[in-house]
Amino acid sequence: MAEMIVADLIAKASVRNPEICIEERQHSAEMNSDGLVIKGTFSLTKSDPHNDKKKQSVPLEARSLHQQCVKDQYARDIAMNNSFSKARMMRSSHLKNIGKSNSTPLKEAGPLQVVGNNQKSRESPLATRPPSRQKNSYSEFESLQEKSEGKLSKSSGSAFRSENNIISKAPKTNDSLEFVDIEEDIDDELQKLDLSSLCSRVKPSVKSTARFEDLAISDAIKIREIVFGNATSVSFNPEWERQSFTFNDRLELEFGLVQHKGGPCGILAAVQALIIKHLMNNYNGNLSPNNAERQHILTKVLASILWQAANCEGGSKFAHICYDSGRSKFHSSILYRNDGITEKLQISRCSTLTATENCVQDLLPQFQSASGKGCILFLYSLILSRGVDAIRADFDEPGSVLMANHGYCSQELVNLCMMGYSAQNVFNKTIDLDGKILKGIREPRDIGLLTLYEYYKVFEVGSYLKHASSGIWVICSESHYSVLFSKNSVCTPHKTTSLYYYDSLGNQDALYKLTVYPDSGVISTDEDPPLELCIRTLWKNAKVDWNGAEPLL
Repeated sequence: MAEMIVADLIAKASVRNPEICIEERQHSAEMNSDGLVIKGTFSLTKSDPHNDKKKQSVPLEARSLHQQCVKDQYARDIAMNNSFSKARMMRSSHLKNIGKSNSTPLKEAGPLQVVGNNQKSRESPLATRPPSRQKNSYSEFESLQEKSEGKLSKSSGSAFRSENNIISKAPKTNDSLEFVDIEEDIDDELQKLDLSSLCSRVKPSVKSTARFEDLAISDAIKIREIVFGNATSVSFNPEWERQSFTFNDRLELEFGLVQHKGGPCGILAAVQALIIKHLMNNYNGNLSPNNAERQHILTKVLASILWQAANCEGGSKFAHICYDSGRSKFHSSILYRNDGITEKLQISRCSTLTATENCVQDLLPQFQSASGKGCILFLYSLILSRGVDAIRADFDEPGSVLMANHGYCSQELVNLCMMGYSAQNVFNKTIDLDGKILKGIREPRDIGLLTLYEYYKVFEVGSYLKHASSGIWVICSESHYSVLFSKNSVCTPHKTTSLYYYDSLGNQDALYKLTVYPDSGVISTDEDPPLELCIRTLWKNAKVDWNGAEPLL
């Protein structure tokens, strides 16, 4: 195709017997010939008198043979150009909107010498273009033009296709015409871009007056040490990294949080118990709140837990809310190894409960993010609100940590969520064990605890937790935490009671309803469902009716 264009240009310049030679230099331009926009690479130079001297040294027989080949090629190009002229005339009106030639008219500058491009220089422009730009031939252009305009009449389209049948028989060269729909190519390339990651880095709008400060590396080391025991070798497992505070959308379970995998159940159960308490006290026990109500309740609950930890005896007096900035503030060192979370934190300190609620509300999207880390951010907020030194003072054993084996929540962590301090025991007040003071629960609680460990006589839950005034209990069964509650806050150990059970990890279709008949003479065995064994630690020798549901084993 390039040869035809060059031939056409030569004919217009009235050049006779052109000679083709090879020159490494080339020019890229757009030429407008009979209204047809052409993109290609070619070179036009004036004849050099020095070349004439060089040509005289070429043998006469070789030069004659070369000139004859040039004449034959020129004749073929002229014939080929004539076959295109009719198609160019028919399509010229439709091609005007594609672009205008910026090239200057060809000026007569004496005899011209046409310089073709060698194969290497001819292929290099196409090789440097992206694949989406290499759209050649009339047929591809026709399909692109009809898609973009969509206004061509059937008659003109069929006429052009008939002419195109003639054109398709022509031999193809590497310098075929190139028609490019730039807008379509840009759209195709933009669709390939993954812009979803940009959304996760958008900082929530903060309506409150909260100010954020970068977490210092010294504080990051302390936090990791109080959670795992060190800041260099252990970090959160994938179960924690993918867990946030998301609600259940199943009918009659809208109040419930959803847990994806085992691990953060201790935090989720403590938060879930307070959500149920809030519904019982402020929504007449309605367990199907709408989405706006759920967001409001979750904000209140998370803020109250942080504020309680900050203002409990020995606390920091300021609620701390952690925010994932998405940017690392420091790098790994001998005492600290990056975990992709802690080094990106920013902290806001709130001096009132109202300010805490406002800040939590502003950052609620990160606590509920589908990408996870909501539980981790809340855990860090809880630790900083209580204070690392205060948590260590709560422990009976100096080397204790908040994370148990296999990424499970320790009892200390659950107590920190429920009571605001990380006591290691669940009995009332303190016990003097051979001169060593063991710390327990300081005062009666409205949210209680029932555990399978009491059935196995590992330890006994004190009355402060067992007799919960709200009728809501966190259940600890085989290292997993869930929630048991009554819609009637007045629950006595010797009265028939209706209880409801929800497990955020249970993938429940409906809320379990159990009827407890105390003092029924039932003797517990290890084959009984674990939930029944927990219930009998409060309702002695009780018969548990599952009301037609399959007991959870």
